[in-house]
Amino acid sequence: MFIGHYSVSFASKKAEPKTPLWASFLGVQFVDILFMIFILFGIEGIRFVPGFTEVNNFDLYYMPITHSLVGGIGWSILCFLIFKFVFLRSKPYSDSLKNKISGLIGLTVLSHYFLDLPMHTKDLPILFDSGPKIGFGLWHNRTLSIATEVTLTLIGLVLYFRATKPGPTFGGKYGMQIFGGILLVLAIATPFFPPPLTIPEFSIQALVGYVLLAWVAGWLDGKRLPA
Repeated sequence: MFIGHYSVSFASKKAEPKTPLWASFLGVQFVDILFMIFILFGIEGIRFVPGFTEVNNFDLYYMPITHSLVGGIGWSILCFLIFKFVFLRSKPYSDSLKNKISGLIGLTVLSHYFLDLPMHTKDLPILFDSGPKIGFGLWHNRTLSIATEVTLTLIGLVLYFRATKPGPTFGGKYGMQIFGGILLVLAIATPFFPPPLTIPEFSIQALVGYVLLAWVAGWLDGKRLPA
């Protein structure tokens, strides 16, 4: 799962319009951001195996810290606390609104595990690496994988556009539609991209992509208005 994760980000705006889209974009990819850093330093592990699945060549053989269910719960709680007591500390919001926004950010982090579950091979730990690992393996079918990513993204975009309305500028009127179209193109095209050859290449490209998409999403979201 890559682009499909952002469906949860868009849906969070429907749940609470004051939820910053840049934060939820980083939230849904938070554990992948950590994973990309961890594999650079050998803390977690990936192997590139040609033909491993129809979608990618990722043998994700060791990632108990970032991609276990227990890890996901822990990271989501941490992000809830950081967002509430750091990013929202100076905001003139009520405690209940701060809790709601921070809770949504925490849920975006936790959602990563459950959206990965249908796509991954059996590489997602529940507790520790030595315990059972799960994954339903849609990556073995490229067509179903793309259809799943596209469907989730479309659902998220529909919810987002119901929660917001166009702003007065060109970006406010058309920017998010263009951005949404680019995300859908990426959802279809990503499985056909040349596979990475080295861990640094894979990690750096992914990190730049996550940050860039979050920045663009936040910038365009700021040009729209609550519905």
